[in-house]
Amino acid sequence: MQIPVSSGALANAQLGPFRFAAGWSRGNAYTVWLASFFTIGLAAFMSFLQPYLLNEVLRIPLAEQGRLTGNLGFLQELIVILLASFVGAWSDRVGRRRVYCLGLLCMAAGLLIYPFARSATELLLFRAPFAIGVAIAPLMLSACVVDATEENVRGKWIASNNILQGLGVVAMSVGLASLPFWFAARGADAVSAGRYAYWVAAAIALIAAAAMAIGLPRLSNRTSGVGASSLWASVMAAAQLGRANPRLAVAYGAAFVGRGDFVIIGAFFSLWITQASIAAGLAPAQGLARAGMLFGILQVAAMGWAFFMGLIVDRVNRITGLCIALTLAAVGYALLGRMEDPLGPGFIPIIVLVGMGEISVIVASGALLGQEAPLAERGPVVGLFNAFGGVGILFATLVGGFVFDRFGPTVPFTMMAILNALLLAVTLVVRSAGNRATPQLQNT
Repeated sequence: MQIPVSSGALANAQLGPFRFAAGWSRGNAYTVWLASFFTIGLAAFMSFLQPYLLNEVLRIPLAEQGRLTGNLGFLQELIVILLASFVGAWSDRVGRRRVYCLGLLCMAAGLLIYPFARSATELLLFRAPFAIGVAIAPLMLSACVVDATEENVRGKWIASNNILQGLGVVAMSVGLASLPFWFAARGADAVSAGRYAYWVAAAIALIAAAAMAIGLPRLSNRTSGVGASSLWASVMAAAQLGRANPRLAVAYGAAFVGRGDFVIIGAFFSLWITQASIAAGLAPAQGLARAGMLFGILQVAAMGWAFFMGLIVDRVNRITGLCIALTLAAVGYALLGRMEDPLGPGFIPIIVLVGMGEISVIVASGALLGQEAPLAERGPVVGLFNAFGGVGILFATLVGGFVFDRFGPTVPFTMMAILNALLLAVTLVVRSAGNRATPQLQNT
C-alpha cells in the first residue's frame, strides 16, 4: 500500500469533479497539472526546433534530414526502452518525486549542450543526456497521473492532464520555436539565436525540477513483493501480467501506436511543412513558424476534444473507448497521408481530425492502463507501458525517416493509419471475447 511521508497530504482530497487517492492533496494535484504542462512540452520542443538546427546551423542537405531525424529519434527511444521499466520499479522504492527531479535535470543538461553540436555525429552524442531525461520524466508523469486519482474519474483526470500537456506542447513548440527568429531580429547570428532558444528551454526544465521537488507528495509504493524482489523480477512480473491479461496487453499495444502517432507528428509534420515552405520560397525560420502555427491548430483541436474523450471512457467499457479512439486516429492519419499540399486551406480540417485521433488514443490507453495495472506492480507496469511506447517511437522515427526520404513526406502518416487500424482489429477481438465471457462487463 502507499505510505504517505508528508504530513500535509490529505486522504481522499477532492477538487471539482476529481477525487484523489489516499496521500494526495489538492496541492499535489496542482503540481501534477504543472508537470503535465512542462514535461511533454519540453520533449516536443527538442524535436520541433531541430529543423532549424539542421538547416541554419549544421547545413544538412534536405535529402538527408529525414534519415538523420530518424536516427536521433532511434537513439533517444533506445535509451527509453532500456531504462523505462527499471526506472518505474525504482520509483516504487524511492518515490516518484526524486526520480522526476532527476529526469528534468537530465533534460536541462541535454538542452544546454545540444546546440553546441558541430556535426551529425556530435548531434547524436549530445542527444544522450536529454534522452535519459526523456526516459525518466515522462514516465514519472504517467506514474503520477495513474497514482493520483480514484478509478471512477480516471478518464476525466487523464483528459485534464492531456489538455495541459497539449497546452505545454503548443507553448513550447510555437512559442519557444519562434525564439530563434526573435533573437535573430535583435541582432543575433543564426548559431547564437539557436543556442539562446535551447538555453531558455533548459532554464524552464530547471524551474520545473524545483517545482516537482516542492510540490509532489513524498510517497512510495513499498509492497512486500516489490521490496523483496530485484528490479529485474519486477519488470518480468509486469511482462507476465501483460501475457495473462489481454486488456493490459492491448494497453501496451496502444502505447506503441499512440506514442508512434505522437512522434510522427512531432518529428515529421514540422519537417514536412518546413520543407514545403522552403520549396515555396520562404526562409527556414518562416517555414518553421508556419509549421508551428499549423501544429498549434492540431494541438488546439486535440485539447478541445480531450475532455469529451475522457467523459466517453468514463461512461463506456474502457476497451470500447479504445476502439473509438483507434477509429478516429486511423481515419485521420489515412486522410493526412493523402494530402499533397500542406499549405492549402483544405489542410486544416484534416489536421483537426488528426488531433482528435491522437489525443483519443492517449486518453483511452491511459485510462485502460490505470484500470488494469495492479497497485503492487504499478511502477514497473507503467514503465513497461512507456517502454512499449518507446518501441513505437523508435519504429516510427526509424522507419518514418526512411520512408520520408525514400517515398515522400506523407508516407509516415499512412504508415500510422495502418498501424492504428491493425490494433483496432485486435482490440475488437479482445472486446468480443470479453463480452462473450462476461456479457455485463462494464467499467469498475
